[in-house]
Amino acid sequence: MWNKLGKHGPIYHLPPLGEPPPLSVQFLGINYCDPDYRNVRKLSKITVIGYVLSGQGRVQAGTKAYTAREGDVFILPAGSYHEVASDSRHDEQWSYIWLNISGNWMLKMLEAYQLLPHTVISHRELEPLFKEAIEGAQAKPIEQMNSELPIIVMQINVALFEALRKKGESLTPTVYAIKQGLDNAILHPFDSVQLSAQIGISRKQMNRLFKKEVGTTIYHYVLSKKIESAKLMLLNTQLSVSDIGFKLGYVDPHYFSNLFHSKTGVRPSVFRREFTSNR
Repeated sequence: MWNKLGKHGPIYHLPPLGEPPPLSVQFLGINYCDPDYRNVRKLSKITVIGYVLSGQGRVQAGTKAYTAREGDVFILPAGSYHEVASDSRHDEQWSYIWLNISGNWMLKMLEAYQLLPHTVISHRELEPLFKEAIEGAQAKPIEQMNSELPIIVMQINVALFEALRKKGESLTPTVYAIKQGLDNAILHPFDSVQLSAQIGISRKQMNRLFKKEVGTTIYHYVLSKKIESAKLMLLNTQLSVSDIGFKLGYVDPHYFSNLFHSKTGVRPSVFRREFTSNR
């Protein structure tokens, strides 16, 4: 982990009492950041969820960076490159509440609630839940917080899922059909010709409409879903790397391994070893 100093704020450590549970929040706090603040984890073993209280900063999970503003929630899943930094061009101080979440169950939860492809989600109504976590860490016994924090994390995930679901319902019928087609075909090679014929529009129009409403290209959406599915299979099955690549539509195992490495910074075999060694 590489850090540049330039922040202050309370940090709370809540070590598990006994055997570590499959999901736990052992560290949480508030960062009040200077303009030069930057925090990097090249391959994070924790998932970070944050709520922006003020100002504006930059967050990155994997290869793509996003702006996080007041009222935004950001999600940095375990198993990827993390970067969190102040936006020095913004006058107001960037501050945010953060929860560091250990355990592979968090990845399963993010997958179940369809949150893995999303790094920044606007949701001001979640501020009370994040503040409840901080206030509890300040005042309540560790044993009590070890029980309450996973519930708060679950509530945050459910609320974010509902926000995305409502947004999804606002998609035009055409783009919603495209998204459904993509989601149902993650374990198959992507065939844009077949999908465009099924939807009844040209490939060019299909890509243009999807990017306009969803905010990313069809290619990057599919690739993101495939990489996250690969991570879950590496963690939760005994399938070989070649078999996982084949299930995701990659006949050449070397191509799949190189693609995974380019998007995560590590080979699939290294990812599996790193994230299963401490179970």
